[in-house]
Amino acid sequence: MYSEFIFLPLRFFLFFLLSFSLSAQQIARMRAEDDFSAMRNDSLKKELTDHLKEIRVGEKLRLSFGGEWREQYQSYTYFNFGEVPADFVTVSPHQLMHRILLHANLELPHHIRVFAQINNTARFWNPNPLNGMLDENLLSLHQAFVEIPLASNLKIRAGKQEYAFGSERLIASKEGPNTRITFYGATLKYKKNNWQWDTFISNPIKMNPGVFDDVRSKEILGGFYGNYRFKKRHFLEPYYFYFESDQREYLFKTGLEKRHTVGLRTYSGPGDFNYDIELAQQSGEFKGLAIDAFMGVWDLNVAVKKALFLGFSGNIVPGDRSKEDGQLNTFNTLFARPPFGQTVALNITNTVNLSPYIRYQDYKKWMVTARASFVNRESLAEGVYTPNMSPLRPLKTKNQVSAASSVCDIYALDAQYFPTKHLSFQLEIGYCAAGAYLKETGIGQNVHYYALRNVYRF
Repeated sequence: MYSEFIFLPLRFFLFFLLSFSLSAQQIARMRAEDDFSAMRNDSLKKELTDHLKEIRVGEKLRLSFGGEWREQYQSYTYFNFGEVPADFVTVSPHQLMHRILLHANLELPHHIRVFAQINNTARFWNPNPLNGMLDENLLSLHQAFVEIPLASNLKIRAGKQEYAFGSERLIASKEGPNTRITFYGATLKYKKNNWQWDTFISNPIKMNPGVFDDVRSKEILGGFYGNYRFKKRHFLEPYYFYFESDQREYLFKTGLEKRHTVGLRTYSGPGDFNYDIELAQQSGEFKGLAIDAFMGVWDLNVAVKKALFLGFSGNIVPGDRSKEDGQLNTFNTLFARPPFGQTVALNITNTVNLSPYIRYQDYKKWMVTARASFVNRESLAEGVYTPNMSPLRPLKTKNQVSAASSVCDIYALDAQYFPTKHLSFQLEIGYCAAGAYLKETGIGQNVHYYALRNVYRF
């Protein structure tokens, strides 16, 4: 209620900008990476929002402003397969999700810059949280960092910042949930010729619903991520991550986890045949158990007509083999994006998934994907997890034993339209048929999901 009142003027301001500014600016998905240096030439500023970029402040300073306004309607029928907490206050499936992000970028002499971003998110109509991420945050300092060059190809970024590496299968900004995640840390960024490297150490930020009440957690996330372009449209991405937390739960045990992840991704740029293959191995320890876990993920597609692709994606992520062997084979997906979209809060941990799809993508205004995903348990000795690595099944209060492997079958349509580089619309429709494993270990209702999103960026 207060969120809506305080930010109503901002909504009207953004609508005003939308009405008069539809120019073709280059806007990065990670807004800290925006490059509007061309706007230093004032003669190129044709639209209203152009004048918010590269503003002269004295003789040596430059200031730019930007932002995002997102409204999302969504409807869940039998969210979480009908297995919801007893304190849910309504069975209404309808929700309206609101988000505003505003930022400023100050460029100082010697290529030093300061970046700051504020966040406002709110939820209306249905007060129940329908995902594991925070979806209400009245006002927060989402990002605030200083970036200092150390050499011609090396710079350090220190402060509150977002991370999103590769295909975001392990570390993502988590665009789908209402509130994106952020980290407090330091990052060395190196770029030369065909190589890019990010080396970082950070603490994830624990988000709270009030005003400037987010706090730095005691969890540790660090490592490096590289990108090497070895042919015109072919890439390799080696990486290493270290994660430490005393808040993780596996097999109904909670304790200290120290986990190492070593991985390699290879992928192609846009073409008639596209591939994305990623392998990762994890080691470490959890409550006296030696961690030995693996992830294999792939996505292949081929053009059958202009802009029309047939694809086949999937994963093999083994689960824990035995409670008696002194090992933990559960793969931790860390801070990954939801692998099955917003239709169902299901992770790839301990699953084998096969997903054929058809996609129309013109790389200009449209991307429409129709997909079927058939998900089964890889190990019958372990259950399945949500995207934030909370146990989905089994539950402590329900039947924990099942010999069934079938988790669910997901059918989804995702249509995205980009009329301008400022404005986008997205329609998402999903149906998830609960499998035998979900029905035998709790409530196993089928899930229906609908969502309509519009985003304006400037």
